[in-house]
Amino acid sequence: MKRYGLLLAILMLFAACDSPDMNTSVQENLRSSEVPPPPGKGGLVAEYSIADAKVMMRESNQEQKIIRSASLRYEVNDMEKALTDINALLERYKGEVQNEHRYSQPERLNSNLVLRIPAKQFDNFIADLLKGENIRRLEERNISARDVTEQFIDVETRLKTKKQTMERYQELLQKAQTVSDIINVEDKIRRLQEEIESQEARLKYLSTQVEKSEVRIDIYEVIKTGYVPERSTGFLSILLRSLHDGLNGMIVVFFWIVRLWPLWLIFLVLAFRKKFTRNKDR
Repeated sequence: MKRYGLLLAILMLFAACDSPDMNTSVQENLRSSEVPPPPGKGGLVAEYSIADAKVMMRESNQEQKIIRSASLRYEVNDMEKALTDINALLERYKGEVQNEHRYSQPERLNSNLVLRIPAKQFDNFIADLLKGENIRRLEERNISARDVTEQFIDVETRLKTKKQTMERYQELLQKAQTVSDIINVEDKIRRLQEEIESQEARLKYLSTQVEKSEVRIDIYEVIKTGYVPERSTGFLSILLRSLHDGLNGMIVVFFWIVRLWPLWLIFLVLAFRKKFTRNKDR
């Protein structure tokens, strides 16, 4: 009887293994065991710990990343010469003009420039620029430095982690068997690719800021004009200002009268005609 009981138990075990429910359960367990989901999330791939990765990158003696910039404002004797000198220094130090704006006012010429200078030549460029004999007066000189090493580490770490996660998703896509799994993994890959591109753009921007320093220059040239009365309460100043204003007023009235020349022409024609008629009547 014991033999018959053992044989019956074995047959029941094989029958259970051949059932569809048991096969489905086994496949689900295999899929879930291949890549464990992250805690508290329904995703298929668990990302690496970003905090742990940051610690590892700090311990690897990450090079310090500094963004340096300068802001200068000064008066020059000759605007064109000043711009020529700046272009010569740009060519010498392999710099470039990012933005340039020129405009004029009644008594001065102005130029605003935004330059990009290789970080290694930043100090030399500033020193040579301010040595120029064409500079009449330096009004402002601000130089700043900003440490972005932490931002660099953060972006590089996140980028590395997302790329590693992308590789695992791609491996999982090759093993996916159902349409729903394929669609789910492809959607995650698409979103992850967008995040990777965003992080790469951010890293490129930071690298550019570190490698090339920004120099903002505001220069102006005072234009020599004629006599301009001083705004003073002294008798002589008030007298000169009154004479100046009176002369300007006479000039304005004169040109206003000249502007009415058609009326004067009609008046002269009528006067001449009236005089001619009187002479004829006599």
